[in-house]
Amino acid sequence: MEFSFFTAGKIVLKQGVIKELDQYVCNFGTNFLIVVDSFFTNSPILESIKTQLESNGKKTVFYSGIQGEPTVEQVDEVTDIAIKNGCDCVISIGGGSCIDVGKAVAALITNGTPALDYMEVVGKGKKITEMPVPFVACPTTAGTGSEATKNAVLGSRVLNFKRSMRSDTMIANVALLDPELTRECPKSVTAFSGIDALTHLIEAYTTWRATPISDGLALSGIALSGKYLQRAFDDGNDMEAREGMCAASLLGGMAFANSGLGAVHGIAMAVGIAYHVPHGESCGIMLPHIMKINADVAQERMDIIGETLKGKRYNKPGDGAKAAVNFIFELNNYMGIKPDYKHLNIDPDDIPILAKASFGTSMSSNPKQLSTEEWIAFFETVM
Repeated sequence: MEFSFFTAGKIVLKQGVIKELDQYVCNFGTNFLIVVDSFFTNSPILESIKTQLESNGKKTVFYSGIQGEPTVEQVDEVTDIAIKNGCDCVISIGGGSCIDVGKAVAALITNGTPALDYMEVVGKGKKITEMPVPFVACPTTAGTGSEATKNAVLGSRVLNFKRSMRSDTMIANVALLDPELTRECPKSVTAFSGIDALTHLIEAYTTWRATPISDGLALSGIALSGKYLQRAFDDGNDMEAREGMCAASLLGGMAFANSGLGAVHGIAMAVGIAYHVPHGESCGIMLPHIMKINADVAQERMDIIGETLKGKRYNKPGDGAKAAVNFIFELNNYMGIKPDYKHLNIDPDDIPILAKASFGTSMSSNPKQLSTEEWIAFFETVM
């Protein structure tokens, strides 16, 4: 047995911890770039952060221009702002897009732009060789787990791709998870980010690259998601549920950052790029279908997932796996997530293209490997 494990240098999950941010970050630098979700630009929270830092003699520069999923072009723009202002620490306060931008900028401040050069598959193969400036992640959604991962997922509207910039050194120095920051998430964001978290957890547990550490993290997160996702969707002010989903999202990020993902993410990314479907929604649609496929070769693990989600034991092999698939279909339906991609009216001629575009790191980690022709045949049933 051989494996390694990476995660954020320090992780704090605590209601109200954002009001204590200065206690965790002031030793990281003197001039802070704060990448913040536009929702929080005029909030008392942001004013509190500014006061905390400036009362400690720190300078602050704010960037709040992230709209939708992040791009390499935008990362270059923000890096330029950071360098011109002499920023020596980056703090992200927002969803996965916000965190990924901050993570990439922290690395590019010391390694140089353009971001495209460092992108997997589509880039020039350039590596992060200089240590990034300190990076602090404060998620405001419970789903991406980006606060605990070592990559930034970036796209390009010009070149039409979505890939990762990745380095072991891009792990956050500190991750501060304050469930209060997720209180105002709209129902759709709660649903899409929550099912994304559950996808991370299930794929991290079923991938052939799973380790004893990722197994423990994934199963704990699956149990939390089964208990709290619907509750968080029903009532955004249910802080026990919000806290539970923050923990589930974190555990998912910690798990898949070390074990990899699977076919759900490979397919969801291809469809999301081509048809502009939000990432979490696209993952949610595909998750139960891929679980059914993987049950053929990972039945024991799928049985355990079903028992963990449902909180009950099944005597007959395969019953837990069926319960897991049904649980996801029913939860998706409850939260308004479609059962397949047919509502997109995908051109049949695009199906082979989408099948080929789905192949990559995530697809190669899937427990059941199918040929391109087999994936095309499967796509025809869900598109």
